[in-house]
Amino acid sequence: MSLTFIVFLLGLVYGFANPGREDRLRLIRNSLIVGVIFGALIALAFFIFTIPAAFAMPVLPLLGGVAGILAGIFAALYFGVVFAVGTIIGDMLESLIKR
Repeated sequence: MSLTFIVFLLGLVYGFANPGREDRLRLIRNSLIVGVIFGALIALAFFIFTIPAAFAMPVLPLLGGVAGILAGIFAALYFGVVFAVGTIIGDMLESLIKR
């Protein structure tokens, strides 16, 4: 099972289990915050592990750090949108069942 499908199912369950409509903008904003933190941790790890290589190529840790932050932000935004789509469908299922 792919990670995207698991995140979608989690969003579906979250949207179905929580009564009422979800604040999707808040969900996406929180996923961006998590993405920045996750990207900073990846960048820090990459920076620490590439310090020995910095003697041969000094710009490598900096480029890896920037790439890590961007990758974390994009991954969190992607999964945040997939989760939000799952909550939309979960809310629709909730409203259909309550009729």
